[in-house]
Amino acid sequence: MNEILIKITELITEYESGKWISADNLKVMQRQLSTSIYHLTKHNIEAFNQWNGIVYNETTSNAKAVTKADHDVPELRMTRKILEAARGVSISMNSELSILKKE
Repeated sequence: MNEILIKITELITEYESGKWISADNLKVMQRQLSTSIYHLTKHNIEAFNQWNGIVYNETTSNAKAVTKADHDVPELRMTRKILEAARGVSISMNSELSILKKE
């Protein structure tokens, strides 16, 4: 998962810097970001399944089970937040590509 997070960070940093220069480079970056989002989503699903298993198997109250699951599987919240942000950048890249296409 760390490799995916590093790749996403590098792509977003490069996009933010404006180094991509051409639409072709931006298309490649957008494709790489989209595939990285997909791979991170797989980790998010695994984390959710772990989290859900903890909540389901806990014999205490639901609130305690959720608190325990949140504590034991912090990857769920982290991946959810990163995915949300990465999707926003991906949308921005698509918008930029649309603008470049019209020019």
